[in-house]
Amino acid sequence: MKNSAANNKPSHVTSGDIFDDLGFSPADTLEAKIKADIWQAIVRCIEQRSLTQIEAAVLLKAHQPDISNLLQGRFSKFSITRLLQFAGRLDLDARIEISSPRIAKPGLTMKASAAARRPSKKLQPA
Repeated sequence: MKNSAANNKPSHVTSGDIFDDLGFSPADTLEAKIKADIWQAIVRCIEQRSLTQIEAAVLLKAHQPDISNLLQGRFSKFSITRLLQFAGRLDLDARIEISSPRIAKPGLTMKASAAARRPSKKLQPA
């Protein structure tokens, strides 16, 4: 019988970013991350309002099977535009920020936050 500690060894070590690990291009990775951020806000709002799938479908002007896919995390089936339309129909404020990458200077570290996952990263003194 094998040692149970040996069975608990990870079979794959990740870089911390599933999209990079799966070999997505930078553009596909960015698109997936944007969709995921929008999707999270939409699902959170639907859950906070305790909307049924039928109520959400009426409010979002979508078919019920689309709402089912949305709530089950199948957001890759939706375009960024469609997800933004859903967010707007839920009265969510959506903004897209585009900026040049900043080069870290000695003595500065990145601020750890949800914004640190986005392309524009803010730097804070160490």
